[in-house]
Amino acid sequence: MPSYLSPGVYPRETDFSFYVKQISTSSAAMVGVAEKGPINKPTLVTSWEQFLKTFGGYINEGYLAYAARAFFDNGGSILYVCRVAHYADPVARNTLTGVKSSVRLLSQMTIQVLSGETEPFSPEVYEVLAINEGFWGNRLEVRIDNSDMTDEFFDFTVLYKGEVVETYSKVSSDESSPDFVELRVNGISDYITIHDIWTPVGDTFMGTPRAETYMLSGGDDGLADLSDSDYIGDPSQRTGLFAFDEIDALNLLMVPGVTTVPVINAGIGYAESRKDLLFIADAPPMLEPLDVVNFRKGQGTYTHAAFNSSYASLYYPWLEISDPLTSKKKNIPPSGAVAGCCARSDQKTHVWWAPAGIDRGRIFNALTVTYKTSRGERDVLYPEGINTIAVFPDTGINIWGQKTLQSQPSAVDRVNVRRLMMYIEEAISESSRFVVFEPNNPQTWRSLGRLVNPFLQDIKEKGGLYDYAFQCDEETNTPVVIDRNEMMARVFVKPTKTAEFIELNFILSGTGAVFSELIP
Repeated sequence: MPSYLSPGVYPRETDFSFYVKQISTSSAAMVGVAEKGPINKPTLVTSWEQFLKTFGGYINEGYLAYAARAFFDNGGSILYVCRVAHYADPVARNTLTGVKSSVRLLSQMTIQVLSGETEPFSPEVYEVLAINEGFWGNRLEVRIDNSDMTDEFFDFTVLYKGEVVETYSKVSSDESSPDFVELRVNGISDYITIHDIWTPVGDTFMGTPRAETYMLSGGDDGLADLSDSDYIGDPSQRTGLFAFDEIDALNLLMVPGVTTVPVINAGIGYAESRKDLLFIADAPPMLEPLDVVNFRKGQGTYTHAAFNSSYASLYYPWLEISDPLTSKKKNIPPSGAVAGCCARSDQKTHVWWAPAGIDRGRIFNALTVTYKTSRGERDVLYPEGINTIAVFPDTGINIWGQKTLQSQPSAVDRVNVRRLMMYIEEAISESSRFVVFEPNNPQTWRSLGRLVNPFLQDIKEKGGLYDYAFQCDEETNTPVVIDRNEMMARVFVKPTKTAEFIELNFILSGTGAVFSELIP
């Protein structure tokens, strides 16, 4: 009780209204090669149109754009993208081999070298660079228009692939002007940056560029020596997979089309370390079913250790689409479409529902799959933790499995249970921070119970749990635990399982039989 120093009414408020907040369950992240865009800087895109604007379109060098399109086509809406390129030294960002396209603008004025021995020439006054690295910048042009040779103002136009994409009217070459070209363009343009490189020559003002069209050149994607290490990245540099370290709201992770063992192991390891996301792996393209089993288990021609984690899942086979680049058939990895189906499943139902089947697992905007599995082949693949994408005459292309890559049978060898547990653990953990530094006593224990129990009860009522129990009392918080400044709680859950194997028993009976007597 506080000490009151004079008579009066002293209202107090006690807040028992804490609750577990809802969190995202279908935010996806992709690592891959793009036409353009920031390198090793996770960028949020929420539509295919936004992806095109930021990272460009389809390219032959990678599957990132194809996977992103499949993600959005199948119901995804929140996607973080990390574009990668090669670093000569993985732990030094300044060794990036990608190069920005550039061009230098000439002054509208000409000067004579002081010795008089050289012809008059126009100095370079500005350098224009593509906003990020890549060959894409070689398709950029800048057009300068100025009708008055003595005027500091000029019009600045940016063209991409011959089309006008940005126009800046009446920008100034005077650094003290609020319309100075660098102030008007840098940080605003989606295509270029501009920097002055001129110095005054005597009393002659050289800052205004000559009126003409300049083509940028010299851009390089930095893909010549691209390797697994560039996709995996380095934690100290926040590159590759580790570029997402500071983004908490992630649930699904992919490296579309990259099926090398080191990258898959790195993706599994990253998911295991975070414990809040599922790594969706693609099987290698054009494999027969038994080859995929060998790949998953590291047998046959493969010599790696078996993939084993409840924080990862593997999908087979690849999808066949009509390539927008060529209008011909093209095979693409399924991970993007799978992530989109997960998002669509969450929107329709809840995170604990399986993202599979003829409704939530139906894949859109694909022609077929690269290998049509039979039931017998699926009987071989599924026990090995390989989720097949099957084609049925009446329902189209469907995800027909939802196992994780955990080898030991348990509740979390299913995707829906793993995602449920990630959701419960993250939501309760984030919402329980109010308990930190509170007294470690029964009052605080009960406060935590008031937070957790309604949350779990709500999940139970919505079909995510068969039952649950919460314990935070003298049994979990013994004197030894309290003396270590720790508080321990236990959350027991019985997660709902999915009906994957449907057995229909048809019983023939005699004409005079009574059905009630036949039913056990």
